[in-house]
Amino acid sequence: MMSPGQRSLLFREVNDRIYDLLESAEPDLHGEFFCECGRECGRRIMLLPAEFATLRRAGEGVRSPDCLRRRFGPLGRRSHPAGGVPALS
Repeated sequence: MMSPGQRSLLFREVNDRIYDLLESAEPDLHGEFFCECGRECGRRIMLLPAEFATLRRAGEGVRSPDCLRRRFGPLGRRSHPAGGVPALS
């Protein structure tokens, strides 16, 4: 069984690879990124590659709006991009 920290790091790496693929092939296409909260939430967030890059430059992880409200996870911050991002169900 994975710890929340391990799960968060795994999804962070997967998201970084998704970003690399989108940025090189379809920079104007929304990508489906995994929530990096560390829980087994299974939420996905639609972001443009530029939005994802903004999160990373700010030192933030990808989080669904629901997980941001829980204040749970290894990042320990509650900030999110202006306007938030929609979570897929």
